[in-house]
Order: sequence, then C-alpha cells, then structure tokens
Amino acid sequence: MDDGSDLAIISGSGKLPLLIKKAYKNAINITFNNPEKEYENKVLKCEFEKLGFLLDSLKKNRIRRVVMAGAINRPQFDQSKLDEYTASIMPTLSAKLVQGDNELLSFIADEFEKKGYQIVGASEILPNLILKPGFLCGTPFEFIKRDIHKADRILKLLSPEDIGQGIVIEEGLVIGIETLQGTNALLRFVADTSPNLRRGNIGGIFVKRPKANQDLRFDMPVIGPETIKLAFEAGLRGLVVSPHSVIILDKEKCIQIAEANDFFILAEETKH
Repeated sequence: MDDGSDLAIISGSGKLPLLIKKAYKNAINITFNNPEKEYENKVLKCEFEKLGFLLDSLKKNRIRRVVMAGAINRPQFDQSKLDEYTASIMPTLSAKLVQGDNELLSFIADEFEKKGYQIVGASEILPNLILKPGFLCGTPFEFIKRDIHKADRILKLLSPEDIGQGIVIEEGLVIGIETLQGTNALLRFVADTSPNLRRGNIGGIFVKRPKANQDLRFDMPVIGPETIKLAFEAGLRGLVVSPHSVIILDKEKCIQIAEANDFFILAEETKH
C-alpha cells in the first residue's frame, strides 16, 4: 500500500494539500514563508531563498516523488539570504519570473528532475478528483453553446500570452476574464458589474480551461463549492471545464449547490 513515505507535497493554499496528506499520511508537507495552515506532522518549513536546503532535505528524507498542490504566491527573493544553489540559478529564475507562471514552474520542475525527483500531478495522486466528460448536473439551454464556442475562441487567443484560465460570457457579451487575481476575484467582479451593462435575461456561463501547453502536473485548474456559489451569486447559469484537466473538490457539495440553484456543470472538450 502506498502510504506516501517517499512523497513530498509542496503545499500552497486551499484544501488540495490537506486532501493529499489525508490520503498519504506519511508524506512530507513542504511549506514556504508563513503558510496559511499548520500541518500536524512531517512538515518541512522552507524559504524561497534556500532551495538548496530544500533539495538536500528531500534527499535526507528519501523522497522520490514531489507533487505541487495549492496556490503559492509568486516569490519575492531577498538577495542577501540566497544559499549557494539558489544564487547559481537566480539569473534564469529571474528571467522565468518575467515570462509567466508556466515558464517559471516548468523551470522549477526541471531543476527537481535533474536532481532525480519525479514530479507527479495531483491528478495522478488523487485520480478520483478529476472530472470525466459529460454533465455532472443540470442541462444548459441550446443557445448557451454559442457562448461556450465564443469563450473557447477567446481563451485560445489569450493563452499564448499567459492570460487567464477562465472567462465569463453572457449572451455573446464578455463580462470578465480571469487574470492574475484568480477565479474568485473574477466571479466577484462579475457579481459587481452593473445590470445595465449585462444581458441578464437568461444568465451567463463561466468557462475554465487550462492554457495551451500548461503543464498539468503542477498547475491544474481547481474548482470547488466556493466556485459554484460565487458563480451562481454572480447571476451565471453554468460552468464549463475541460474533462480530465480540472480538479473538483467536494464534488457532492458542488452538485448539491448547483442543483439547488438550477446551475449546470459540464465537462466538455473545446471545439477549437
């Protein structure tokens, strides 16, 4: 039985790191710079400036697999605190910070793999959290499909610029696009948008998909009950995601909230 004794969880915000720890009790949680939660056992507290210490600690603990779970804010490096290893990769690391999240995370993953660690995705660790194709609940109106197609066209255009994973469209009108602030901020923005600017007879949709070439091992989109609640409160009628490419937390709770509010959840591949 896999108890996670060779697994390290780079633990960001949200419930996902906790779910992985619950399933793999002997895994080590790695936290950075004032984590939002405290873990009960097997915790390695690190600083971004001490990546060499992190790699050495993984070796001492006989770690072979590393999974990244939860959101971690972009690091701010104190140059005076850099250890030898971090200083050696800092020029490349600084360049990747400017190029976007995917470039940054890919570089970090490559550095781990050079040291012999296997980067695994949360979807490999907890495959039951992945949405399969089809309706999880509800059914959209036929013409909402036009909004889905428009959303996919726009996301495809934005993807090379490392912008967004999500967009809200209402009867052909773009209400908001997800940027650095994230999903919840987008949905609150939509909720605050004046009704005079919206075509709110039926309600819009939120489409959330991975960006092109996004490495899903460490950057898979996540939805949960809060996503559904905020989307409904923003006057939306449904959520569309890519199957096998989005993690859903508390699936039963998501279904309960959606069904109570005539809200659909659909996992469907992009048509473009």
